Amino acid sequence: MIGVNLHHVVRGAITAIHPDENCILYQSLGQKNVKGKVTPVYAEPKTINANFQPLDSDTLKHLEAMNDTQTSEQVFLYSDTSLPASGERRLPITRNGDVIQRNDGTYWLVTAVLEDWSWDGWCNVGVHMIVTPPDFSASEWSGSNV
Repeated sequence: MIGVNLHHVVRGAITAIHPDENCILYQSLGQKNVKGKVTPVYAEPKTINANFQPLDSDTLKHLEAMNDTQTSEQVFLYSDTSLPASGERRLPITRNGDVIQRNDGTYWLVTAVLEDWSWDGWCNVGVHMIVTPPDFSASEWSGSNV
């Protein structure tokens, strides 16, 4: 990209106050019909740096989730340049339907891509915490693959 990457300039100050955490990213590859049950399929999990932050009121309005700050957040995801195009041959680091697992074991569903700067190695997404862990059984890497 041509120009100054301002996010790269301020990144050190952000992480000094609110450090990144290593999370697991499950990129959605669509769905598969397994014995009559439509089951999501995910690419092999990847470790990615994430910075979870609360949503501001304008972003909440954008997500049409007014007063839903308890289970909705925004996440800044960072990757090296190999992640966006690996395996699935798609450029974005993430998209709707992907799942992020935090170190505390909670799962977060990506519901909106708020800013996509994948070419520069980062993006900002809106996420909602999901109570039931995702079904990974139809994914090739899953040990319970049917």
